[in-house]
Amino acid sequence: MESVATQRSSGLSPGMLHALLLALIALFLALLVFLAWNFGHWRRRGVWEPYALPLLGSFPNMVWPRRHFLNDMRDLYMQYRSTHSYVGAYLLRAPKLLLLEPKLINEVFVSAFRCFENNDASRMVDTRKDPFIACNPFVLDGDEWRQQRGIFSPLLTSGRIRNAYSNMQRICGQLCDYIDEQSRSGQPFDGSDLGLRFTSENLLDCVLGIEARSFTDSRLPVAQHNKEMSEENYRLALSGALNGLFPRLPRCLRPKIVPPSYERFFGDLVRQSFHLRRCRRQERNDFINHLLDMQRQHQLTEEQLTSHAMTFMFDGLDTTSSTIAHCLLLLGRYPECQQQLWLELDKATPKDQLLPHFELLSELPYLSACLNETLRIYPAGGWASKTCTEPYTFHGSHHRSPLQMLPGDNVMIPIYGLHHDPNYYPEPQQFRPERFLNGGLKRFQQLGVFLGFGNGPRQCVGIRLGLTQTKAALAAIVKRYEVLVNVRTLDGIELDPYIFVGAHKGGIWLDFKARSV
Repeated sequence: MESVATQRSSGLSPGMLHALLLALIALFLALLVFLAWNFGHWRRRGVWEPYALPLLGSFPNMVWPRRHFLNDMRDLYMQYRSTHSYVGAYLLRAPKLLLLEPKLINEVFVSAFRCFENNDASRMVDTRKDPFIACNPFVLDGDEWRQQRGIFSPLLTSGRIRNAYSNMQRICGQLCDYIDEQSRSGQPFDGSDLGLRFTSENLLDCVLGIEARSFTDSRLPVAQHNKEMSEENYRLALSGALNGLFPRLPRCLRPKIVPPSYERFFGDLVRQSFHLRRCRRQERNDFINHLLDMQRQHQLTEEQLTSHAMTFMFDGLDTTSSTIAHCLLLLGRYPECQQQLWLELDKATPKDQLLPHFELLSELPYLSACLNETLRIYPAGGWASKTCTEPYTFHGSHHRSPLQMLPGDNVMIPIYGLHHDPNYYPEPQQFRPERFLNGGLKRFQQLGVFLGFGNGPRQCVGIRLGLTQTKAALAAIVKRYEVLVNVRTLDGIELDPYIFVGAHKGGIWLDFKARSV
């Protein structure tokens, strides 16, 4: 009797265990079939398809980050660029055509733009849930993109950027004062933090007329909320994963990607800024005044006005600060390049000024070359993804038969791979600004192998403002200091696998030595 009772109380019977095991096996097989269901999509259309793994797809480091996933994309590019114009790839389980031939890439961005005008980012966003980015041209499609870009673009006239430059000069002075003060501690500077302090102060000042107090101990928590949005945003990671697992996910099922605390902080700043300007009734040729004029002209709601103002923050904070930090790192590693840049700046800058005049700053060839070479090595966007909107035919040089693209098909551009291709950039690991002198920039753009700011009609809308503030910060620092790389900075140019936007692994740690006047 005791043995029977013990068997009954011991749990599942052998039959139930067998059934449970079969159910688990069936569930595993069903999951495996789901994850690999799209594999073969490109092969059935006559396109070579390198081996991909269930769940991990063609870029396993996106899921299991032992190194940055851009290296996976670069490796595919380098392996097949000599024999194929394109190969089939998978972002998790979403089919992507990875373009390898620069001629075809140039078609997508420029000559065949009307057939590839939508960014894949629009598939990740529901603008009804995220009004903060509802007017950002980067995440909009078709007519909606054209309408909002048409409203936003007139903001960035040369006159307004010139007016903003006078504020940049003042803020560059504050940046240098901050470096002087902090250098007394003997501790190295975090280059990324330094760049973000500058861009926070500059963008909030020139766009919203607000002092962020970035160079004081009581600064606004811009960096904290920016990190919450870009580096610690599980919502954005979830949205990307859903886009890879369910490429046709309905808009209503897409998650909200802007953190509520980020929305509250910046929303309050923007509303306070507009309220103050309306109360004071000041008429100035600056960004905030034009935003208010734009609201009256286009009958924009307060939400739309806030979204347009936030486009500056989304597009300018991280990308500009990252480029400043990486350029300082490379200049510190290559002192001969830094000296050549200093000589150019010293010749162009009036003796009693920190920066050259506005018109001259944009024309300094070596400064521009240093910036472009930085964007080649550490591109702000290491890849691009475009959606086919009209039927189009690719005629690849390595293929006998053309490939017909259909609306809804997705293409990926391996920007990081192109920028590190020794066929176009000998010794691509080396910092050589002279590549971009004497028409080098135009030559690389025409070849379709330099995409530091994108290309074509959807090129970065804030490119002129971004270039101006980046050059201003670099010019001020190099003019006043010798930039040195601290020993805490890791050698090489390896990217941090845990930061989606390409950033130097281990951080950028710098020292500054004041130049003798």
